[in-house]
Amino acid sequence: MSSQGSAFLALWNGFDPTLLDEYECWHTFEHVPERLSVPGFLSGKRYATGEGARRNFFTLYEIEALDVLESAAYRELVDKPTLWSAKMRRSFNGFRRYPCRRVAAAGSGLAGAAATFIMPVTRLADEADRLAAFLSEQYSSGRIASFQVGVSIANPHYKVFSQDFSAEEDSSVVVAVVEATGRPALDELGQALFARIAPALSEAGTPDWEVFDFLYAIGKPELREADGWRIRPRDDLRVLFRAG
Repeated sequence: MSSQGSAFLALWNGFDPTLLDEYECWHTFEHVPERLSVPGFLSGKRYATGEGARRNFFTLYEIEALDVLESAAYRELVDKPTLWSAKMRRSFNGFRRYPCRRVAAAGSGLAGAAATFIMPVTRLADEADRLAAFLSEQYSSGRIASFQVGVSIANPHYKVFSQDFSAEEDSSVVVAVVEATGRPALDELGQALFARIAPALSEAGTPDWEVFDFLYAIGKPELREADGWRIRPRDDLRVLFRAG
């Protein structure tokens, strides 16, 4: 699955470990497809790492452009959640969300693991170009299956969840998503990345690198039919879990 559109939305979160089975069902079969039903959303991919209380998730949406996130349709999903979504929102933790304008990408297909790199910067063009050049070199040598680099503001507001950001307000953030066939390749890449890039990092904040296993992907053509743009909630699945 190659990069689509001119932007992507990257999200990280933890969740109440006692509700992980329900989270997996809701997020896979209602939440991600519902987001894809918004005009301008193109695809969604889910990843996870760790177990139990240390289970963390990464979700990546490809979108046509950043203004999709300002559309009336997207605002409706945020302001008027389904019954299931309203319930599940209460159990999120460690939430981070970066809407990114894509500045570089290469590769295609779906790989078995993905790594995310978040780097606060003050010299946006220099740092983004340096990171993109390094990842392009890795891709050309066959070490990774794909990558994309995007830029975001330091502390993007999101009305649903509070977020704990460490970047300075006047900085920007570079976000990279790198895919490979397995974790070992990404662990090795992370070591090389910090050896090559870290000495030149600005003092805007501490970079973050995390590796995830692939869980699920869906493209817009695969959505269930809907009467309008918004697909129906999965109440048939919601009732399988206890009320809350």
